[in-house]
Amino acid sequence: MSILGKRVRIGKYGIPVLLLLTIAVTTVVAVAYVILTWTMSLTVSATPRVHFWDGASAANTMDITMNIFPNARTIDENNDDWDIESVTAGNIYIRVDSMDTSDVAELRIKAFVGAVDLFDLTWTDADAEGTFHGPYATDDATIYDLWIEVLAAGTATDPASIALELKVESP
Repeated sequence: MSILGKRVRIGKYGIPVLLLLTIAVTTVVAVAYVILTWTMSLTVSATPRVHFWDGASAANTMDITMNIFPNARTIDENNDDWDIESVTAGNIYIRVDSMDTSDVAELRIKAFVGAVDLFDLTWTDADAEGTFHGPYATDDATIYDLWIEVLAAGTATDPASIALELKVESP
């Protein structure tokens, strides 16, 4: 007579010993796991391959000041203070991180070299913040001029601010 053929009584139910052993082994196997090690080597660079350029040095941030007027479109056709410099070719993405939509009705930013646009984007107060636009392919050793256009809301009274994010793909 085999022990595996016997039934174990739990309460009023009879359960085969084989079934109990299967459940016990499966439970033990189910809690087994593996820990893997992931090592990263990081190299610190002063600026990414695409960065802001003030005519003399590279920077990771850029600040532009413009005077805007209610119901008027203000254009900075070729911003003399800042450009976007691409050291090597690759993709970039751009988005509005925040915009005072009670004072700014529309924002247009264009990056270009000569007659070729890298990007030409317009945001309105309804769709100002959110997703990244792109990818936009940059060229090697190229400096892109900026065109910035702001349409102030009719009710604009406060100092307004706009924050943009430029995401650079690392090669």
